[in-house]
Amino acid sequence: MADLVDGRVRYAAPALPPDQPVEAGRYVDALRRSKLLIALILASLTGAVLLVSMVLPKTYRATAKILVESTSDPTTGDAASMERRLATTNALLTTRKTLRQARRRVPGETVATLQDKVHSSVDPTANIINVVATDDTAKGAARTANAVAGTFLAEQRRLERRRQAGALATLQAALNALEDKQGIPAATERSQIRELITNLKVQAATSGPEVSLAEAAQAPKAPYSPRPLRNTLFAFFGAAFIAALVVLARAQLKPRISGSRELSRLLEMPVLSEVPYVRRGIGHRPHSVSSSEYEAYQTLQASLRRQLPATKQRIVLVTSALPGEGKTEVTAALGLVLSQAGQRTWLVSADMRTPKLHELFDVEQTPGLAEVLAGNMNGDSEGIFELSAARTGSGRLHVLASGRTPPDPAQLLAGNALDTFFDEMRRSDYDYILLDGPPLLGLVDSQLLAQRVDGVLVVCRPDRLTPETALATRELLDRLDAKPLGLAIVGARSSIHAYLPG
Repeated sequence: MADLVDGRVRYAAPALPPDQPVEAGRYVDALRRSKLLIALILASLTGAVLLVSMVLPKTYRATAKILVESTSDPTTGDAASMERRLATTNALLTTRKTLRQARRRVPGETVATLQDKVHSSVDPTANIINVVATDDTAKGAARTANAVAGTFLAEQRRLERRRQAGALATLQAALNALEDKQGIPAATERSQIRELITNLKVQAATSGPEVSLAEAAQAPKAPYSPRPLRNTLFAFFGAAFIAALVVLARAQLKPRISGSRELSRLLEMPVLSEVPYVRRGIGHRPHSVSSSEYEAYQTLQASLRRQLPATKQRIVLVTSALPGEGKTEVTAALGLVLSQAGQRTWLVSADMRTPKLHELFDVEQTPGLAEVLAGNMNGDSEGIFELSAARTGSGRLHVLASGRTPPDPAQLLAGNALDTFFDEMRRSDYDYILLDGPPLLGLVDSQLLAQRVDGVLVVCRPDRLTPETALATRELLDRLDAKPLGLAIVGARSSIHAYLPG
């Protein structure tokens, strides 16, 4: 950035770009959408650790404690010397020589097995060395720890006695060498040696060893490992951390659409209504909706009536980009709202691959659309409207089921029979005809229908779509030269329930 100051151009450092906000809501939504994946990871990892913990053999641990006495004056503060003594004693405890002698006290053990089972450590808060032994039995662990500690202490006492005996022998030899000498110096030296011998014997009799057993190992009451409860608890938190990483990594590698605003921008279509999410049981009926859903469908039908031409016949294809986004439920509820607003409405189950509309209204699946199209192909189109068997309220809502699933639904829709069917629909006295079509992507069925209707209503669940899917849907609608009316977003949450009147 350049500024003009006193007739001179001065350059200032460019301003730092503002920090990008952290999209915490996006990651929270990713975790919420992946509840099943998280539960699967938690259950599998935690269950595996629990199973392994219960299958593994039990191991017991026992500890014997050895006290190392300080022979120096505590006021001198010779801490370094004491640390060296502790380190030296700790190293000598598990030497092959010590273990070779200790194995005689533990039948069935060898030096190699003792090396695997025994280790020692210095207590950092005291002059204590811990001799820790593990075994598949509680008594075996205690016996091994006590055997190694007892062997080491016995060896240290033997070495101490040998050192004292050697010192006495040396002094006694020096005293014997002075027996034949005369004079005051020789007498004085003999007196000093005798005093040293006396002090050494007194010290040997009164003083204890520098290392001693502070506490013998006791047989533990519970195994040291495995511990199923502890391991399972750790595994649960570890699995939760791993599951969160997996979900967040997947959200980064395969981003989802954050909400209706982003979806509207990608599809270049307005959002006509946002239908809240309500958890339902199996076999629910479209008559039972929440109050917030009812308001959303009222908004949706009002938006459709404003956008569609004010003619007697208006045919709308209700579809979605992918399966499982709620297009059939939206078709059923929207049809109910339109019929209650005084509009004669006909619902046609045009999804002959995975039909569900007939289940919502408890209508027989056959005969249906497949039979109508097959009859048109054979030149027999009589009785088409008599197939609309379901009537609700004042009889303004009719439903045509999908019929028997044909071997190739696309071939049935691609022929002249579909044009004949649309001609017959346009000659009917229905105000609105809603076609519950198959998903747009991956199937040609809805593409054939979209070119013949007055408008296309796209039902979307943002948590199931990716930006690539949305762009592919937009490009497909542009290529078909279809008229998209807008979006019906499914996915908000609500818990207040009501019933549609009538």
